[in-house]
Amino acid sequence: MLSLVALLGLACILCLVLGFFFKASFIVFRTGSMEPLYPVGALSLTVQVTAKDLVPGDVVSVRREAATALVTHRVVAVDPPSVEGATASLRLRGDANTSDDPLPYEVATAQKVLFTVPGLGAWVMASRGPEFLGAATLAVTMLVTWAYWPRHGATGQVEVDDEPPAKPQQ
Repeated sequence: MLSLVALLGLACILCLVLGFFFKASFIVFRTGSMEPLYPVGALSLTVQVTAKDLVPGDVVSVRREAATALVTHRVVAVDPPSVEGATASLRLRGDANTSDDPLPYEVATAQKVLFTVPGLGAWVMASRGPEFLGAATLAVTMLVTWAYWPRHGATGQVEVDDEPPAKPQQ
């Protein structure tokens, strides 16, 4: 079990390093605007691309200047920028929506969705809560304590190897 936990930790570190070098991140779909292909609770891997490399049909996450939340919708059109500093003006629409988003997104880069795993995002969001973190900390603590607790033999004594190592023959 301890080895499994260590492998999971290593996988997390690897994801952080790859995310840093490849500008990749994960997003969780929290609304139904992209259903049925991207249901609520789906987890997607995204990678940062320049806006001029996007084409209609790509699914991207972008942020408005004043907003804190990302909007993840499908690209309907890529137009020349109308704002200084942007490289493209994106018109987006959610798959479940009947009309485009009200305003275009003036961006230089966007997070393009590479692949999605339905249902996994709900678990990831739950694992960020204090209840899960407390339980996971307690479980790992108990696992480490159990793994390194001294073992007792049938006599109740701690088993110790008193034999000196054998000398190599010449």
